Amino acid sequence: MWQHGALQADQRKSGSKMTHVVLPENKNLLPNRPQLQRHQLLRLDNKIISTFNNDFSQVPSAIHNTTGHLRSRHMELSQWQTHITESIGRVDQEITAVMQMKDVVERCLHEKQVYSQRVSDCMALSDSLDLSSPVPRQDQVLSSLKKEEQLTNESRELLQNHVCMLLDNLSSLQKIHSQLLADFQDKCQSIKLTTRCITYDVNMSAVQLPAAQHKPAYVNYNDWLSHCTNLRQTADELIKESSLFRRNVRWCLVHLKSSQDNLRHNTQGSMRRKIHKLARIQETLKWERKKIQDEISGLTNDIQKVSNQLRNCDTRLHQPNYCLEMLNQRHGYELCLDGPHISLTHERRDLATMAGGFSLALKFAQKDLELANKRLAAVEDKLAKTTRTLQVQQRCHNLHQSFLAALDNDVIFANKPKLHVAASSSRTYPYLQ
Repeated sequence: MWQHGALQADQRKSGSKMTHVVLPENKNLLPNRPQLQRHQLLRLDNKIISTFNNDFSQVPSAIHNTTGHLRSRHMELSQWQTHITESIGRVDQEITAVMQMKDVVERCLHEKQVYSQRVSDCMALSDSLDLSSPVPRQDQVLSSLKKEEQLTNESRELLQNHVCMLLDNLSSLQKIHSQLLADFQDKCQSIKLTTRCITYDVNMSAVQLPAAQHKPAYVNYNDWLSHCTNLRQTADELIKESSLFRRNVRWCLVHLKSSQDNLRHNTQGSMRRKIHKLARIQETLKWERKKIQDEISGLTNDIQKVSNQLRNCDTRLHQPNYCLEMLNQRHGYELCLDGPHISLTHERRDLATMAGGFSLALKFAQKDLELANKRLAAVEDKLAKTTRTLQVQQRCHNLHQSFLAALDNDVIFANKPKLHVAASSSRTYPYLQ
């Protein structure tokens, strides 16, 4: 109906129909031509003029209709160009975010590898302890180290899978980015060509277009629209899936770090308690060693005193024995049990009794000294093993504590990209210029 109305308006503007053009009757215009050819040309001119006389009123309306379609197409292409530009910007931001997250995961993976080596070294140090360690080897420290090693290995495997998934997402985003960029360039070219059609001037010399070598492969408008819609929807779905996966990876990293920190703190606490326990055992053994050493020193002094007294008894016993031997050399009635003989006999008996007591005391003291020396050797051996265990445990604690995590939760969440709103689509992208 709007076409019929446009035709009537054009007819009103034209005022009247075009009249036949009067051809000149000068016969010199067609010199030396046969009569048949001249009649054919006249009939052809009359047909063209008659055609213009019948349909010329419809030409302005048709031109107006075509120009409207071109302008509508130009507006549609511009709108889709804006949509594609926004999609390219969002895909660019997501690609940057995925690359940042990949770097974070790779750094976490490197930390897990380094920490796994530290834990293995700590376990090797723990395994180097003697079986006769005063503290049982299967203690809380070794159990915590094994738990840390298991969690670290599981974390490494999980992070490696995350890296592979991020690389897959990055590849998909880069692929859709290339498709969007190619589609954007096609639309830019289409807009330029459509603009040339709209701004075409009949007074300008016709531009010679290259001859087509093959028939153009036209696409249905619905297929074109479906392609644009699917391309944009695919980009949005990839961005949504990638963003969701990045969020899950971030929370996974936080959870792994929290679990690893809890185990590491538990292990360090167990190590500190074990070091404290070993230090107490060491102090107890040192005190016991000092006590045994004092006991040995006392026994040595007692043995020395008893030995001196025994030697004094032996020396004093020599005199009565000598005197009795001299008195026993008397003859006759002179060899009697008189007072000197009885006194010397009692003195010899008393000195012999004292020497026997001193000998027995010396024997017991020497036996106690031997036992004390054995106990001292055992305590010193236990103290040496405790000291060695304590030194190894302190080295293990220092090695375990020397690991400082380079990434914390703030660093992980700091890599969260700040996606721009749709209004930011007006920013300038180098590849869109």
